Amino acid sequence: RREALVLEALRAAGAAGVDELVAVVYRGLAVELQRFARLSLLAHLIKLQREGRARRDDDRWHAA
Repeated sequence: RREALVLEALRAAGAAGVDELVAVVYRGLAVELQRFARLSLLAHLIKLQREGRARRDDDRWHAA
C-alpha cells in the first residue's frame, strides 16, 4: 500500500525531492519520526527505480 502511495505522489508531483514526498506520503507523521520515514521512502524509490517505474535526476524523482 505504501509503495502505491509513493508512486501516486510521484505522478501527482511530476518531479519531487525526497523531503517533499515524505510530507505527502507520510502526512501527519510526528517530526521525530520523519527521518525514519525518509529512509523508508528512499528504499521505495530505489525499488521503483530498479523496476523501471521511477527515475532520478540529481535530487529530483519522477515517475517513469
